[in-house]
Amino acid sequence: MTRKVFVSYKYKDEMVAKLQDSFYEEVNGVMRRNYRDTRVRDYVDILQQKVGRDNINLGERDGESLDDFSDTHIETLLKKRIRQCSITIVIISKGMKESTKVEKDQWIPWEVSYSLRVVPTGGNTKQMNAVLGVVLPDETGKYNWYYTSNPICNSITHHTGQLFKILKDNMFNILEKELRECQGAKIHINDEPSLIKTVKWDDFMSGNNYNYYLDKAIEIRNDAKSYDVHVNID
Repeated sequence: MTRKVFVSYKYKDEMVAKLQDSFYEEVNGVMRRNYRDTRVRDYVDILQQKVGRDNINLGERDGESLDDFSDTHIETLLKKRIRQCSITIVIISKGMKESTKVEKDQWIPWEVSYSLRVVPTGGNTKQMNAVLGVVLPDETGKYNWYYTSNPICNSITHHTGQLFKILKDNMFNILEKELRECQGAKIHINDEPSLIKTVKWDDFMSGNNYNYYLDKAIEIRNDAKSYDVHVNID
């Protein structure tokens, strides 16, 4: 089934695993080989090829800034990019947050906030998008910057403190308190304890697994009443 997907990501974050040594990029209308570090945008290019470019709307552009935008103008921009989509993929990368900027001055929190909102748009109300987090490996090629195993508890710890607050608040937020603590880890008693599910990039991209995870995100969205949903940027 064809789905329209919005992708929210930090364009120039280079705290990710290397994909290749160089990239062909257009400079003054000419395609040239550019030797540089891998960026999150390079992963997004691969994602587009996998899901289909016609099925994807993209978030942040290179160099695009929120500095001079009003809240109303930001929402107008996001409406154009998100309202035709039913799913928002958030690319979760180690350097996605800019420590020198407050969250409301960064694109990803706005994109997640608008994705989760139900917004009247004339005669056609924008419904809540399903939101799925796809976690990228860091510069070492590992995921332990976000996921760590706890063999004592037979569980996986999600280091949500490294995320934007709106992402953190919509994880482990199921209303039925089917979670327990073990050495600081939140144990998954319920199969889907989070409104925003996360998956490793390698698992998401393997074969046609992406279809399963997109379907799962829709399934969770359809049961949004079971979660304590947060839509505001604090």
